[in-house]
Amino acid sequence: MNDMTRDIETLLSAYVDGELDAEGVAEVEQLLALDPQARRHVERERETVGLLRAAFADTFFAEGATRLIAPRPARAGWPAAWAAAAAVVACVIGFGGGVLWSVQDVNPRVVLMDEATEYHNVFSHETTHLVEVPAEQADEIRRWLGRRLERRLEIPELSPAGLAFAGARMLVIDGKPVADLIYTRDRGGPVAICIARFEGAAEDLRIDRKNGQRVAMWSDGQFAYLVVGDLEVGAARAIAERVAEQFRG
Repeated sequence: MNDMTRDIETLLSAYVDGELDAEGVAEVEQLLALDPQARRHVERERETVGLLRAAFADTFFAEGATRLIAPRPARAGWPAAWAAAAAVVACVIGFGGGVLWSVQDVNPRVVLMDEATEYHNVFSHETTHLVEVPAEQADEIRRWLGRRLERRLEIPELSPAGLAFAGARMLVIDGKPVADLIYTRDRGGPVAICIARFEGAAEDLRIDRKNGQRVAMWSDGQFAYLVVGDLEVGAARAIAERVAEQFRG
């Protein structure tokens, strides 16, 4: 590992641990918007923290305990103590469940939610370049993103919820295209409706908060749908239900 890679991993680790100031957070979020490898590194660290908390319980992270995981100030990416603790988690989960899981396995739902909100954090501050293709080219948006997703794509009508369609972008998350339909509103920041191929069992609506954004996500067994924005829970739910109804036809 060269010095530059080590410095970047140290910065990303500090970001996960909430140790950066506002300027540092902005720098990392700009990097994450452009670098899938950096996003994967952040997600792995977040997943490991969750596994550690689940395995050892929150009392393990009481006063002084975090020093066993990530000692200060000698920090460089994955410290030996952190790696050892992660290995213990892998063994606990593996022997307890009969299968040895890697601590680097990442839940696709978590990846999709996390990266969609990170993208929105960056793009929602744009004005002139909020979208790639404007609403005036709605037919082109339907053809373009529908072809990428291999489905017929309609643009939800959300004016009753106070949202005006502004246009669209295409995101790439976990190597797959994601339709990012952007809506503006009179009061508050933009809201995104994201659609991605997400095959598996259908999942009911779940509302969470990621990277400072409210995110409502559900799937129909073939595609996942997300509503992302600075929204109250009730507003996110209402928009999600309206979108789901329109996609059901």
